[in-house]
Amino acid sequence: MAILWELYRGKDFDVKPTLERIKKACEFIGNPQRSYPAILVGGTNGKGSTCAFTERILREHGYKTGWFVSPHLIRENERWRINGREIEEERLRYYVKELKKVFERFNLTYFEAATLIAVKFFEDEKVDVGVFEVGMGGRWDATKVVNAEVIGITNVERDHTKWLGDTVEKIALEKLQLYREGKPLVLGTARYPLYTKALELGFRNLFVAGIDYEYLGKVDGSKTTLERYISERFSLNRAELSLWGKWQIDNASTAITLCSLFTKLKEDKVRKALSETVWEGRMEVLRKEPLLMVDASHNPYAVAKVVKEVKRHFPSLKLAFSSLKGKEWELSLRLIKNYFEEIYILPIDYYRAENPENLESFARDIGLRTKRLIPEELVNRDEDILVIGSIYLISDIKKVFKKRSSDIPL
Repeated sequence: MAILWELYRGKDFDVKPTLERIKKACEFIGNPQRSYPAILVGGTNGKGSTCAFTERILREHGYKTGWFVSPHLIRENERWRINGREIEEERLRYYVKELKKVFERFNLTYFEAATLIAVKFFEDEKVDVGVFEVGMGGRWDATKVVNAEVIGITNVERDHTKWLGDTVEKIALEKLQLYREGKPLVLGTARYPLYTKALELGFRNLFVAGIDYEYLGKVDGSKTTLERYISERFSLNRAELSLWGKWQIDNASTAITLCSLFTKLKEDKVRKALSETVWEGRMEVLRKEPLLMVDASHNPYAVAKVVKEVKRHFPSLKLAFSSLKGKEWELSLRLIKNYFEEIYILPIDYYRAENPENLESFARDIGLRTKRLIPEELVNRDEDILVIGSIYLISDIKKVFKKRSSDIPL
């Protein structure tokens, strides 16, 4: 049951850019976020996977971790975790009840309320470190209130242009506002404009991929390996990753760098953590034969990157797609057309879902053949399939797949 979401039904994406509300709410309840250090990770793509690797590495080194995830896939409880375990429903219900008047007093948005629960929950659990995934941007994201000792930004692409700006340069400047004087900032790419803008802003204490840490890896079928990682603080050879895809090599390397700036790392513990990291709905293989892979990428360039990579390793792949309204899905479909001649269009059980008829009509207009399916039909098809386009779509597919799997007699 989505306990907090019930308070915000229809308002879960009500964005009002400012840090004042969450700062005042935290102060009102005693600034719990100041009682433990945090690692804060932003970026357009890969921040969730990077947080997953980061949390698992720290836990393997003996730290009690709090982990704040956004958004959730299936259960709202996924957003708040201690040592990787989701908050229990009764505990979440308790926090919503206890903090409800604070939410109302300071007119918090859904994400701000979720952040407030996280900082309080982690204090009560006496975590050694909190790992926080930035929701959107950086300048005014609610997670910026945390006591960040190390900050990471994975990359910059076009996304959330309504709030962050209509160019990658503007978006980079928004995300770079996560920076704090005197604290290390890890950049997962040296590409323009992220690193360039950081230099223009005069930021110090930068740790940049390809400059301050180097790595290489490979994908072989369903196996992904970090072949080598090296920095002044840590080095590692041949570590198998539990998450699939070449960009997971990027994310794992960023996570290692973040952790190495927080604590002294041990090679065997890092290797074990990388091989056991779990991150649902991100290049997740639900079934190997035939392949059923789901990925929650939704901005156009992330969709294109995933589609290209998976198709390269699984040539017979079929693609299933859907989107929420306002997610530049027209551009996603144009990019998809570079790799597919036909796609499956699915509905999403969510009030902000784009009408499948609109998706289908546009796809046909640009020369794609389409077939309309519902999730129950999709999971029963005897072919390799990648499902992509929205985290809410992935949630629907996973629910159906889980139910179908539980219905199959052993």
